[in-house]
Amino acid sequence: MKKQSLWMTIPVTTAVLLALAGCGGPDSNASSSENSSSPTTTVGEQTESGSGGADFSNENEAAGTQKDTNTSDSKGASGSQEGGNQTVAGQSGVNDVIKQVRNQLKMQDAALPTSFTLDKGTSLGAAILSNSADAFKVNFYATTQSVAVNDQSLTASDSKIPVLASYEVKMYKNPDQDHIFPETDLKDIPADMAVDLGHGIKGMSEGAAGSQYLTWQEGRWTLQIRSVSEDDMNNPGIAKKIVEYLESHTLPIPKDKGYIQIEYPSGGKSVHVTISWQDGNKIHQLKTDQVPLEALGMVVSVKS
Repeated sequence: MKKQSLWMTIPVTTAVLLALAGCGGPDSNASSSENSSSPTTTVGEQTESGSGGADFSNENEAAGTQKDTNTSDSKGASGSQEGGNQTVAGQSGVNDVIKQVRNQLKMQDAALPTSFTLDKGTSLGAAILSNSADAFKVNFYATTQSVAVNDQSLTASDSKIPVLASYEVKMYKNPDQDHIFPETDLKDIPADMAVDLGHGIKGMSEGAAGSQYLTWQEGRWTLQIRSVSEDDMNNPGIAKKIVEYLESHTLPIPKDKGYIQIEYPSGGKSVHVTISWQDGNKIHQLKTDQVPLEALGMVVSVKS
């Protein structure tokens, strides 16, 4: 299997109609925290019953070891509960930032993430990097204090403010882009390459050029985890947590394709996640170095 491009869920045991509808069971997505000593806050609108912040750190997936350091209880849309070391907070601050960004975007009915996992005491910042009627790109940041949208401190060349995620939407005459949505055939997985991920979902595991790949499909979404072979990452363990999360959280329904690429560089202690999906003649793409469940939580919260 060829290495997949960086540019970019509902179990098959449910009804065929649901399988055609997109990714996730009743709902679909996740998030995680890499530092168990720092309480984090999930803020913003939640469209599903979960917090969008279930945790597992990258290093805990190595060598077959899995450890959930922070977990949060289920909550309603108001986000008023606390669970473990993670606090699910109010959404007014994030809503204000998203409203300001949306008001400045030239694209009609622009969709944006509305929920983010932030360290306690930090705020959401945003900068619009490109803005036209047929395309936009927004960077979201974790700031130590509230700043205005497009504040110069966010985009200065010497800025040390961490980027939470980059989110962009582009219109295409032909949105079926091979470099974003590579073709993957998972209809007949060889027995020695098949991995049971739970909920009737099977993945295909293979190695190539010093990397390990685990690929599976949920509805119109294709998901792939790549790690360095010598790191002995527990790719199936990571995939099972994603599958479980997507049983109760719903990703956007692609028209017609969605692709999630999770890449662990050498050492396995950092991660790059790219999530792309078609929406008519638009392609949405979110990129983040947050752990996979947090990346999924952002995409679960996307709304116009």
